Amino acid sequence: MVYELGQLYDDIELIGVNYEPNLVSGFKGNIIPFPGTEPVSDLDYSFEEDNELPYDARPGVILPPEIPDFRPSLQRNGLLLLGWDKRKNEKGERYTAYWVTSTGTARFYASKQYREADFPHAEPDHKSYAAEDGIEFYGQESPDYIVHTAPELMMSNPMHGELRKAHIKALKKEGSGLDFKYSYLLTKERSRNTLARKIQKAYA
Repeated sequence: MVYELGQLYDDIELIGVNYEPNLVSGFKGNIIPFPGTEPVSDLDYSFEEDNELPYDARPGVILPPEIPDFRPSLQRNGLLLLGWDKRKNEKGERYTAYWVTSTGTARFYASKQYREADFPHAEPDHKSYAAEDGIEFYGQESPDYIVHTAPELMMSNPMHGELRKAHIKALKKEGSGLDFKYSYLLTKERSRNTLARKIQKAYA
């Protein structure tokens, strides 16, 4: 079942949040904001014209056929997918995913860079500072494109918890069976994975 985008906005308004899809009307430097519905000519983009705009991939929105849809494969217990980007480096095309915790303190994480074939298995690798109106990429090549799945969650604010609840409701309407109450902490997950590898090695 596809969750109607208008219903998501209605739910957000019910909790008293004045949500505007266009988080930033323009930007300077190497931060790509979510463009919302404003015409391209109204945005103050500072990178080359051949860069693609961020793609809107909120619940209920269909991506263009040329953009691989990783939304189903990048959902994780205790996390909400914020989006992903594709960029080229010396190793070729690489993808990076971004998440925020689904409950408790809003913690932002990013994956390592993955090849497309391995990207569906991406996991958080380090803290991300993607909460600054967009996903940053200082010191890296500009991405070919970026896909935003939850632009309203890119910024941490007093209503972030309620916004996460509204987004979780949208995901559940689409049939998600993830454990959104799971308390995800990167250090804890690393310890668990390390222990699992040790056990696996001991019985190998």
